[in-house]
Amino acid sequence: MNLEKTTDLNSDPYFNFEETFDGIIPKYHGPLPSVSQVNYLEEECGAFLHFGMNTYTEVEWGNGKESLDDFTMIDFDYESYVKTLKDLGFRRLIFTAKHHDGFCMWDTKETSNKITNTSYGKDFLAELSKACSKFDMNMGIYLSPWDVHEPTYGSGEAYNNFYLKQIKEIVNNPIYGNKGHFVEWWFDNAKDENYPDQEYDFESFMAEIRKNNPHILFFGVGPMGGIHWAGNELGYAPSENAPRLNKDTFEIDYDAAFRSAVGHNEDYVFSISECDTSVTDRWFSHKDERIKSVEELFEIYLKSVGRGGVLLLNIPANKSGKIDDKIIERLKETKGKIQESFSKNIEDDIFITCTDIGNEYFLEVENPNGLDINFLVVREDIRKGSRFTLGYIFINGERFNIDSIGDRRIFDLRSYEKIKTLRLALYGASKLYINDFKIY
Repeated sequence: MNLEKTTDLNSDPYFNFEETFDGIIPKYHGPLPSVSQVNYLEEECGAFLHFGMNTYTEVEWGNGKESLDDFTMIDFDYESYVKTLKDLGFRRLIFTAKHHDGFCMWDTKETSNKITNTSYGKDFLAELSKACSKFDMNMGIYLSPWDVHEPTYGSGEAYNNFYLKQIKEIVNNPIYGNKGHFVEWWFDNAKDENYPDQEYDFESFMAEIRKNNPHILFFGVGPMGGIHWAGNELGYAPSENAPRLNKDTFEIDYDAAFRSAVGHNEDYVFSISECDTSVTDRWFSHKDERIKSVEELFEIYLKSVGRGGVLLLNIPANKSGKIDDKIIERLKETKGKIQESFSKNIEDDIFITCTDIGNEYFLEVENPNGLDINFLVVREDIRKGSRFTLGYIFINGERFNIDSIGDRRIFDLRSYEKIKTLRLALYGASKLYINDFKIY
């Protein structure tokens, strides 16, 4: 649970149930989420599809010198791929239409390095879009700004014009996306330091994309995008994970950016931690790759969704254009574990007392019969912003700090035996809206 134990219960100036309340609550001036952000938080998880030239050359980062003959794809089961994800509960799919090697998975007119010039010949992005439209799967797209194949890369304006033309090909063509629309655009800022620097014209890129996708979220543009990288590829959000970023900060300081005590003013924007990782150890499909265990995937869920973020889980297709059966089975098992872990709400069998006095919220749980308590889930009404500033949880009288809540905080209590009492003290910058808590 990553709780930090505090030392002296009696010296705590904040945890005092006898404190009187004078009724004066500061007005909240912090950032509020958009409808698109609230929708993504409700989805909890998105699916990532890394598939392209790297699938057939057995590398993670291509060098742009691959031959079109290296792409030996024969078939891809688009509908089966999308339906499998839909059946697993995913509601959005982000696809790598162009990775760093510059190989384009649609029929672009800006380069000959594209799938329609291979023996496969079809426009992959168009075919995948058809399947997503059929099963109403929201689509996101990964279009790598770093392109090692394109000779204008590093030249400044010339490359930005090239990239902008590729954007226009996709966002202005109704054959791409779920019924012609995208919910997310990935600007991956990865780049080998041996390549020249390129200053991207993100404002022009985003303006063009928004013309037909006004509510789209962007990854990789700091506070301008509505979502941000969690800081690793493990699928873990920071333990302290307040959902906001300073408006003036492009480079994120992961040691200080997400503190709950700060950011409740007009200088900040609402931003969600998007926690990306793969169900396997690598992004593209490879022979004999290791699939993460159910326990690993469950831990990832607890440290992404359970820390107020969203999980973007890569589910690669193999050279045959399918998801390996072992991956599908592992995902089904993980889905089952999540459902089982959060299905038995024991609130009717214990005693709960709530005290809500504006910007202070107290919860007391008495468990006289010694029922197993594995998880405690607390949620702010995120539509009103994340107003939490600090808090404490007492487990059988032992006190720990709570560093953040946000849309959802899952407290993992499985390591504690015979929990008799739980007490929470939560404090906010303004009136706290704790709209949900559950005990499992």
